[in-house]
Amino acid sequence: MKCSFCQREFDETQSADTCKGCPSGGGCHNVRCPFCGYESPREPGLIKTIKKLFKKNGRETKP
Repeated sequence: MKCSFCQREFDETQSADTCKGCPSGGGCHNVRCPFCGYESPREPGLIKTIKKLFKKNGRETKP
């Protein structure tokens, strides 16, 4: 996943470490960037699948 704020790539599992002290206990379904702390909604599963297909075919898209 790419952070919308700092533009750094990270895995969603890295986000879980930064949310351990959160009062909502991870119930908000947001992903927190481990680099800058910016929170954004999780990427929908359909989008993840489409990105994997493009990466597999060697046609990774650049925004």
